[in-house]
Amino acid sequence: MADLGSYKSNISQLYKNIFWKYLIAFGFGMMMGFKMLPNPLVATLFLGTCGLCAFYGFKEKMDKFFVFFPFVCYTEPYMRGYVRSVPYLSLQYLLIGVFGFLIFKHIKDKKAHSSGYLLMVFYGVMEILNGFFPANAEDLRPVWGNTFALIAVITWGSFNTLSPQLIVKLLTHVKIAAIYLSGIVLVAHLQGRISYNTESNFNSSNGMAPVQLSGYLGWGSILLVLSFLNPDEKKFQPLNLVLFVLCTTVMILTFSRGGLYFLGMVMAVYFFFNRANIGSYIRLILFIPVGFLIYYIVTNQTEGTIEKRYNKKGSSNRDILVEAGFKIFLDEPIVGVGTTNYNTEIVKRKYFDQVSTAHNEFVRAAAEHGIIGIFLYWGFFIVTTKDILLKRHGTKKQFSFYFLLLFSLILVHNGLKVSIQPLLMLLAVANPDLAGGISNQLSNAFTSSNRQQRLQPS
Repeated sequence: MADLGSYKSNISQLYKNIFWKYLIAFGFGMMMGFKMLPNPLVATLFLGTCGLCAFYGFKEKMDKFFVFFPFVCYTEPYMRGYVRSVPYLSLQYLLIGVFGFLIFKHIKDKKAHSSGYLLMVFYGVMEILNGFFPANAEDLRPVWGNTFALIAVITWGSFNTLSPQLIVKLLTHVKIAAIYLSGIVLVAHLQGRISYNTESNFNSSNGMAPVQLSGYLGWGSILLVLSFLNPDEKKFQPLNLVLFVLCTTVMILTFSRGGLYFLGMVMAVYFFFNRANIGSYIRLILFIPVGFLIYYIVTNQTEGTIEKRYNKKGSSNRDILVEAGFKIFLDEPIVGVGTTNYNTEIVKRKYFDQVSTAHNEFVRAAAEHGIIGIFLYWGFFIVTTKDILLKRHGTKKQFSFYFLLLFSLILVHNGLKVSIQPLLMLLAVANPDLAGGISNQLSNAFTSSNRQQRLQPS
């Protein structure tokens, strides 16, 4: 394994010209936001980059795959909003194809470091077998597409381990991609044609789904604040701080509250893990004026409407949909009502007054697949959480838990089905502690925990 000096050298090389990379990404995002590129050209660039990702994936050049894939991920909301000629599930198909191919290619020569993936595989079988009688067959494709993209990535991650360098490369490009998406969204607020109200709306998110953006930009804000807190990125702290303010401000201006909740929850867990480190509390104090700056910007921009949004009570009927899901579970406790049938069953059984998704994948698993769905789907997360908390140490435990937590929060908040979710689970699963294997070098890349716990010799 590389020593500390060479590892820092790798980080320095990765961050070379990082300011210009952020600036170019932000500028290109602004061009996209102003619709300066015609949709056929955007579609060509998007599909071309997907093809490049597929090429690198099939060749097992994951260092290249993880450079380009974050950008197509963070273009997904734009494609879904404006370029309908490209298949809605393009990235899910890409993940299934690449990781499915790699699984079967090495199925005989690799051993799993975690067995939890089997629960998800059987859950996928349940999704198929329980989907023979859907109320609307068109609903099956997005559910199956997202489920099997997740299964493919989790299974591959259970047989492989991402090196610290590869993780750093992936997360660095996720941060750059988040700034690119921030540029797209910011254009709407620069143009000034937004009627701010107490609901999330497409005008304030430049025509893209606000709730989906909360997941994308929330992850970007989380990574940027962790980079700011990392002492090994001290020379980049001003840049990380400015980018955090930009990404978080844009995220809040979408009027979807989820992203800020995600950021708050992950940071609460961060300070819990680092509660014995006095430096963590000092850095928290330093963030107080940053919070006031963001508050001033969004309040001034929205003329105070943002306060009404966050003071508004209720959960947009999500609590009612959760309750309806558990009522269905009690009605059909063994195998549920079948894949995708929650949507219509809540109306048939008069648990809700209109067709709607569950907005919560844990609830959907219970309602549509009964106790078997709970055992398989919920069981996977229980097993994975146990593995992370009991079998991993130092920053492997911390960062794996952050990614698992963010994934779960996205599921609970709105049951989203977007391409960053498989990446989150890959980072949570493919980062195990292996005896005699990869050392705890990741701590050198991201955390401000006690330095004595860093870089144990491999």
